[in-house]
Order: sequence, then structure tokens, then C-alpha cells
Amino acid sequence: MAKRKRVYLEEMVGRVNANMILPYPPGVPLVMPGEMITEESRPVLEFLQMLCEIGAHYPGFETDIHGAYRQADGRYTVKVLKENTK
Repeated sequence: MAKRKRVYLEEMVGRVNANMILPYPPGVPLVMPGEMITEESRPVLEFLQMLCEIGAHYPGFETDIHGAYRQADGRYTVKVLKENTK
């Protein structure tokens, strides 16, 4: 099994995602395991960040994002594959 680590959501560009990231509602996966967030797919990342900000500013309107983990500072982390350092 590949080694994983957590990075902040905004640091995902250029990394391989380790878990499915699925905002609920609506419950549609946006990022699949093994998928790399690139500059071309940055709008997906920005959408996830927007959902996090809405929940922070408007209590009761939070979106549960499966695969993203809220930290004490309010930022979200996700699991990515560690880079191979041979």
C-alpha cells in the first residue's frame, strides 16, 4: 500500500489524491483516489474551498466533505500519496 500524508486542501495541486473527495449534499464524488489535481482541474479545488468558506461564515450551511478533514484552525486537509524518494 502506498504511503499517504495529509496536506492542506489548497496545497493539492500537483499531488495524487489518496481518498475519494465527496461533498454531501449532493453526494457526487469530485476527486477520485489516484487522481492528480492539476492547473486544469483547479476549478474543482476552488469549488471545494468555496464550500469550506461558506460553512465557516454561515453556520447551518456547512457541507460535509467526505475525504477532507477540518483542522482546529478551520482549514481542511486531505490525504495524498507521498512522493517516492528513493
